[in-house]
Amino acid sequence: MSGKTLSECAEAFEAWAENVDAADLREADTASLRRIADLAGRSRAVDGELAAAVTAARRDGRSWSAIGAMLGLSKQAAQQKYGQERPDGIR
Repeated sequence: MSGKTLSECAEAFEAWAENVDAADLREADTASLRRIADLAGRSRAVDGELAAAVTAARRDGRSWSAIGAMLGLSKQAAQQKYGQERPDGIR
């Protein structure tokens, strides 16, 4: 979605829909696209939960090596992905 929120994408779609010529439209099976949107939303939710779990593990004193092992990543890869400074000061 190129960094746009679902709300921004919906607004862009609504703007497009208001200006489209009805003669150019045809019926389409959108089940596969709806599945992609659903899975993308679930993926974002899981990514957020995972980041929170990593933050909690760091707060509990867990090492980047242990966290990386749980993620199937190297210590360095885990730290690069989840180690950025958070507003609460936890890394």
